[in-house]
Amino acid sequence: MGMFSEELLREARPIWKKFLPHRFLKEVAEGKISKEAFARWLVNDYYFVKNALRFMAILMAKAPDNLLGFFAESIYYISQELTMFKENAEKLGVELEGEIDWRAKAYVNYLLNTAYAGSFLEGFTAFYCEERAYYEAWKWVKENLKEKSPYIDFINHWSSEDFRKYVERIEEILNSLAEMHGDFEKERAKKVFLEVSEFELLFWDIAYGGIEYGGDKTSKGEDI
Repeated sequence: MGMFSEELLREARPIWKKFLPHRFLKEVAEGKISKEAFARWLVNDYYFVKNALRFMAILMAKAPDNLLGFFAESIYYISQELTMFKENAEKLGVELEGEIDWRAKAYVNYLLNTAYAGSFLEGFTAFYCEERAYYEAWKWVKENLKEKSPYIDFINHWSSEDFRKYVERIEEILNSLAEMHGDFEKERAKKVFLEVSEFELLFWDIAYGGIEYGGDKTSKGEDI
C-alpha cells in the first residue's frame, strides 16, 4: 500500500489541476498580472498567514511531545513570512490592512475550526495540504517565469530548496501519523484534504474579485 500522502494527492488531483496553473499563477509568471490583482492577493494572503500562526498554535497544543520542536520551528518560519509580506508591501506601495475577501475569511475559519474540533491528524493533514499546494504553485511560476519579476521574493521563497525540504518533512510526519490511525480516521483526514484543496483553488480567485474557479478552462493542468 502506498503512502497516505500519495493517496491524498491522487484523490485531489482533479481539484489541483484547476489551479496548477491558475490564471493568477500564469499572469505572475508571464509578467502580466495587474498591480491591483496582485495587491488584492497580497492583502488576503497576509491575513491568511497571520491566522496560520493561530492555527499552528492550536495544533501545537495537541501535538505529541516529539513534535513540539517541529512546531516551534514552524511557527518561527511562518512568522518570518510576515516580515517578507511587510517589506514587499512597502516596496510595492500596498496597505496590508485592507479589505478581506469572504473566501479568505471562510478558509481561515475552516482551518481554525478543524484545529479546534478535529483530530490532530485532520489538522495536520490540512497543514500539509496548504503547504504542499503553495510549493507546487510557486514552483510552477518559477519554472515558467518569462522575465524579471517585481514579485521575485515570493516566487523564490515558496519554490526554494529550503521550502521543498520543509514540505517533505511535513509529508514524512503526516505519513508516520497516518500509520498510527485506522481507516475511519484516515477517511476523515482525506475529506479535510479535499476541502482544503477546494479552498486553495478559491483563494487564487480572490485576486480577480469574482469567481474564476481555475481561470483558463482550456488548461489541462499539471500533474503532481
